[in-house]
Amino acid sequence: MKRWIEMVLNRPKIVIGVVLLITVGALCFFPHIQFDASIDQMIPDDDPVLLDLRAVSEEFGTQELFFIAIESDNVFAPETLRKIADLEQELMALPGVADVQSPFNAQIVESSFFGIEIGPMSESLPQTPSEIEQFKTDILSSPYEGVLITADGRGAALLLELEDQPNINQVLGQIEGIVKSFQGPENIHMVGDSYVLHYTEEAMKQDVLLLVPFVIALIGVVLYLIFRSILGVIIPLVTVGASVIWTVAIMIWQGIPISLITMVMPVILVTVGIASSIHILNKYKEALASGLPKRDALVETFRVITPPVAMAALTTSAGFASLITAFVQPMREFGVLTAIGVFLAMALSLSLVPALLILVKEPQVTLDKEKTGKGRLLTRFLDTLTGWAIDHHRKLLVGVFVVTIAFAYGSTLVTLESNIVNYFSDSSPVRRGTQVIEDVFGGSMQISVVVDTGVEDGMKDPKLVEELIHIQDYLSSWDTINNATSMADVVRELNQALWDGDPDYYVVPDTREGIAQQLLLFTMQGGSGLDTLVTYDYSQALVTARMKTLDAGAMGHVISEVEEYLKERYGSRSDLSVHLTGTPKVMMRLMNRYVQTQVSSLVTSSITVGLIVAIMMKSLAFGLISLVPLLFTVLINFGIMGFASLPLDAVTSIIASLAIGIGVDYAVHYISRYRLELSEGSDVKKSLRRAGSTAGRGIFFNALALILGFLVLAFSHFRAIAVFGYLISVTMIVSSLAALLVIPMVINYLTKRKLERGIRMKRTLVILLVLVLTVTSGGVVWAQQLTGQQILDDLNFDTILSGSGTAELTLITENARGAQRDYSVRVYLKSDEAGDRQFLEYLAPADVRGTKFLSINDQGQENQMWLYMPALGRERRVAAHMTGDSFMGTDFTYDEIGGGFNYDEDYTVERLGNEELAGVDCYVLALTASSSEALYGKIQMWVWIDEMVPLKIQTHI
Repeated sequence: MKRWIEMVLNRPKIVIGVVLLITVGALCFFPHIQFDASIDQMIPDDDPVLLDLRAVSEEFGTQELFFIAIESDNVFAPETLRKIADLEQELMALPGVADVQSPFNAQIVESSFFGIEIGPMSESLPQTPSEIEQFKTDILSSPYEGVLITADGRGAALLLELEDQPNINQVLGQIEGIVKSFQGPENIHMVGDSYVLHYTEEAMKQDVLLLVPFVIALIGVVLYLIFRSILGVIIPLVTVGASVIWTVAIMIWQGIPISLITMVMPVILVTVGIASSIHILNKYKEALASGLPKRDALVETFRVITPPVAMAALTTSAGFASLITAFVQPMREFGVLTAIGVFLAMALSLSLVPALLILVKEPQVTLDKEKTGKGRLLTRFLDTLTGWAIDHHRKLLVGVFVVTIAFAYGSTLVTLESNIVNYFSDSSPVRRGTQVIEDVFGGSMQISVVVDTGVEDGMKDPKLVEELIHIQDYLSSWDTINNATSMADVVRELNQALWDGDPDYYVVPDTREGIAQQLLLFTMQGGSGLDTLVTYDYSQALVTARMKTLDAGAMGHVISEVEEYLKERYGSRSDLSVHLTGTPKVMMRLMNRYVQTQVSSLVTSSITVGLIVAIMMKSLAFGLISLVPLLFTVLINFGIMGFASLPLDAVTSIIASLAIGIGVDYAVHYISRYRLELSEGSDVKKSLRRAGSTAGRGIFFNALALILGFLVLAFSHFRAIAVFGYLISVTMIVSSLAALLVIPMVINYLTKRKLERGIRMKRTLVILLVLVLTVTSGGVVWAQQLTGQQILDDLNFDTILSGSGTAELTLITENARGAQRDYSVRVYLKSDEAGDRQFLEYLAPADVRGTKFLSINDQGQENQMWLYMPALGRERRVAAHMTGDSFMGTDFTYDEIGGGFNYDEDYTVERLGNEELAGVDCYVLALTASSSEALYGKIQMWVWIDEMVPLKIQTHI
């Protein structure tokens, strides 16, 4: 090591230049920094609970509830109704918002001349007193009471569905701006997972911009109070600043986003990384005080300080690296990155610090004052404290035992928490909005029960639909679960509507055919929302409900009881599989893993740190001694958490590893100085007191810097991180005191027992980091020949049910998620001067066989459409205002099926290029509405080049 220091002192400018060059290069990565607070990144991608939730989302759509909640003295007041309607319109017009369900446009099923009509709750905004009263009566007697509006008139809600897109935060920011513009006198809140993540990520950015400069400034003040010189501030801050920049650059390079856990890493690195510089400068001043010239003082400083600094860095890194065993991915990332950062801070302390010190003027010190400790209050206090620990070891031992028992009991009171909403203060928008939704609308989290028959059309069995009702009733029996709904509600509403709204017919039809034909009528009449409750092939159904945000114990009880009930009732059945899923279950998974992470990291860090100390000091006894104050500190931390009702969450679960990783620094410096004094001929007691009054000063100042640095986290937007700051600060107090009191007590006791006492040290370092990043890219080839209009003119539309003749065909419908449903139909077509006639008869599947559809489109007459349903034994007319709606849930409308749709006259066309679709080359056209008669605002069409037939048509309202 002496040769290294000599080289640094001989070529300081080269060292500084290399550090500066690397730092500038690292800063180039900073524009690419990312933030991610999603719950998905907290769990491995292959975790079965997460995979199940994703599978359900793919089959039934997002399982997220996203509300805009309106609090008002009276939501039925004309001005409030107007505000709700205007807010709905502005949100619906926003790109990125797929749908907005409001009290006005909520879908209702009514009995009519046409059999049933499916339409909005209100066709227009209620304005007159009679209209408002009618609207109030209608909605409060509908299933939307307590869902979109409250009976007492003090709350209303808009339920938003967002498009899946990469710039979701931009959309959420725009929604937030719109909501703010509508505030007052009503209170309007945004509630939902997407908003929580958006708000969290924005708060994380603000925290990073606030806390990092704050901790740097605070540490700077502490350094000045310690060393009383500007250089004593600048040199440590420059050193630790470079290590933080390098570490963050590595994080960005590896594509690791800043999470709720990794966001505290820069603050921790600044606070922890400063320790090496404090110990170095403290020893440097001590060497100068002994009368050595500057260069000799530096050589002596690094001769003495390098082993404990290196050992402390290795053990601290090992403590952080123990989180590699964590279940939660951001914890593993935090552990590895912080371990790298601590090691970099140590490397810079042993290179950049001496390079800077040799170039600047040495500080003024009083000769021998630092060595003897005469005239220094702190030195005398530390000497007295060590002497007391040695002389009164029995009293100290009893005190440690009593405290251990008390806080061991407190640790049994620790609870768990994984709901990110509870990471915020009660005054935050996230907490306030969530509280409103839970108090007024019964819950903010969605839980779902999946019922899988394993066979196509299995959920059309009346007995299984009755099981859905049973599950709904069971979920509703819990006080913390509300608004349970399923496909069974739709079936019962349809049946009631088809029997003129008679309440006695709010039941499930007796036959499979009855259910199937009612659901077919529902889709043909433009009904929506069914695909969120049942799969396209009717093999699976979903029962959804809202669950209130609970503490970990209560949530765990509810989840386990529901799962146990479902297992008991359906576990032995072979005809269907039933299981629970949803965000609450993911949270429970996280909470269980927090405990596993805590245990595994605590054991791993303790063993690793103890072994490193033992190997480097060539003494198993000293390895064990170094762990005594650390494990004591960890126990105190958990005891405080238990007594103060502070939960174990994603942030606080890393405290144990931090306490061991950081706290071992005190033990290493104390023991190293003790061994040095012992090797120079001092007896045990004198060596312990010298270690306490010299290394103790470094421990004191280092602990002060750490405590104040971590207290900066109290200013975080997140309650969880503020609590983390308080706890880790208390941990540093306990850890430093334990090092100054417990270590001399234990060493003195063991020495009397003539146990091993080592002198020589051995440096051991084993670090392996393998990081691989592969990036691939591709290209698109474009061709331009025919114009868009020429292609449209040449299209062959004969395949879209036009012309005259008879055919039997298979109609394959596919929803947005790629699920298919097949129907066999016989089609009769006739077109003449009088108009068009189309007749469709369903041949399969069996449960809709015999269902018939007739379209009469006479020239100059209103298009007539009729549906015959054999389960009812009578025909139903399709309402005229439904002709622009989806035909049987397909991408076609009744007008398209009936021949009333014109691509040429109603649209302008642009050719976008060529693409391959289904293995064939296609032209891609973009059609934009040019007529008020156009059914859609935009259409995108893929045209098979060889046959000039549209293979795929996407329509956008």
